[in-house]
Amino acid sequence: MNLGTDYPGKIEYFADARNSFLSKHEWVLFVDNDEEASKMLLKYLSQLEPNYPYYWIRRINLHNGRYREAFNPDFAPRLVSNRVKFVGRVHEKVVPKDPHGIIDLPIIHNHLGSFSYKNYWYQDLPGYRVWLGVKKAIEVIRDR
Repeated sequence: MNLGTDYPGKIEYFADARNSFLSKHEWVLFVDNDEEASKMLLKYLSQLEPNYPYYWIRRINLHNGRYREAFNPDFAPRLVSNRVKFVGRVHEKVVPKDPHGIIDLPIIHNHLGSFSYKNYWYQDLPGYRVWLGVKKAIEVIRDR
């Protein structure tokens, strides 16, 4: 499902929009307007026998078509069953958080234009860049 094209009307609360699809379908693959599911991912999903209520899927993040190391790696809850729900107006989260699976085959996310908002509250904190470096090192160690 693509929220930008498949949801009728204006989205006020993203969790409500996502949950509206979950009320009609057992499983939903969510892909945003600026994302594209890879052929490898779609082939994998066509054969998947789910063991979890939802799956985080790796996203390869680009900004205006350029890979940005600081924005990667990233995993997002994109393959979701109706056994969980989304909460939050923007940057919605899945509840319950666990258990969940992880799929490494990517969705390509290409953000176009400038960033008119900050993604998370902690970006305003002193030491954010240090924290970002530590986060990246942890993900490298975890082999993600």
